[in-house]
Amino acid sequence: MEIVTILFVVVTLPLLIGTGRKFKLYAGGIVIGTALLFLIGELIIKVQTDFFSLGRQEWYNQGFAEDMGKWVVPFFLLGVAIFLILVNIRMIQQFLKRKDGIRWIWIAFVVVIDVFALFLVPMLLFFVAFMFFPFAP
Repeated sequence: MEIVTILFVVVTLPLLIGTGRKFKLYAGGIVIGTALLFLIGELIIKVQTDFFSLGRQEWYNQGFAEDMGKWVVPFFLLGVAIFLILVNIRMIQQFLKRKDGIRWIWIAFVVVIDVFALFLVPMLLFFVAFMFFPFAP
């Protein structure tokens, strides 16, 4: 999960390039703060549930993966929301900068990305939930 968190930060922070100083400060703070909060909470849960001393399968069998899943799923949804908001803001900024006929392509990108996210996010949420919660006996 630590690698996914670092990947989230690495993919999200470049979206702030070219924005104002105040926006970079607030949005960058939200991204980094969310990632740090997730990492700290994840490590606390792992330490409290003896993740580092138990075997991986034993840790799953004792139900500690569900405790971790209760922490991961809300942060997954928050991370997706942050990413989509930043992408939409960047595309709309490009739309507002342009004055020619090609500017409407940026709004089309916003619509396409949001529709794509409507189908992709539930599948990814199922995958994340499947990693932590047992669906079959």
